[in-house]
Amino acid sequence: MRRAREPAAASGISDEQYHEIVHDAMLTGCIMLAVVAPMVVLERARRVDNKAVSYAMSLTCALSMTLTGFLVAMPEIYDRGLDIPVLLHHTRADRFICTFFGTYCVFDLAVGMVVYPKQVDLLTGWVHHGAYLGLMAYLHYFHIAGGFLIFLVEELPTFLLALGNVSRPLRTNLLFGITFLTTRILWHGFALERFWASRNKTHLTLWPFVAVTMMLHLHWFYGFMRQQVRRSQRARHVRKLKKA
Repeated sequence: MRRAREPAAASGISDEQYHEIVHDAMLTGCIMLAVVAPMVVLERARRVDNKAVSYAMSLTCALSMTLTGFLVAMPEIYDRGLDIPVLLHHTRADRFICTFFGTYCVFDLAVGMVVYPKQVDLLTGWVHHGAYLGLMAYLHYFHIAGGFLIFLVEELPTFLLALGNVSRPLRTNLLFGITFLTTRILWHGFALERFWASRNKTHLTLWPFVAVTMMLHLHWFYGFMRQQVRRSQRARHVRKLKKA
């Protein structure tokens, strides 16, 4: 699958692209509100808890990003290879995806402050969303939004996490751990190597962004594994007490 590349520009956002961003942000905002509003009604009817409400927009965003990653980005990478300079295009679709993700970050924080303030964590909320909002603006400004599509498949574990919190019977820690390892550690590590190898072939230094997110993923995965070990130890302890 080959998409037409638009003429590269040094930096900046044209009036046309500014209006595109505003349009796409408004559209995304309407989608996010349409998703979270019914969840708020269900919470007040005591059909779901506050944590489920907090993951509704995350579920929608992660599903959208994951499908785009597997159906759009991956076929292009398969066709062209993980050639970073070639993949740093800036098409209309690229810009929409970046705006969609950035707007989700804004709405998750804004709605979260009002509807689910206890669920907005400092690291995974304010720091994560703030950093990614800045990254989306950076990609727009330097006309390299296509670079973000390389990492969209990494939203698969986020989708599974959100799904499990919206509907507890669908939660699966094993599948989450496997997808996190394969996408956010192995795939991200491979992409980091490619960005490092291409550091002298692009007009911007991008590999540090990939390296920082890699460290964050390793931190999260370490915490997840520790949590699973503690749960396993507690389960064994309970089984021993029942046998006693």
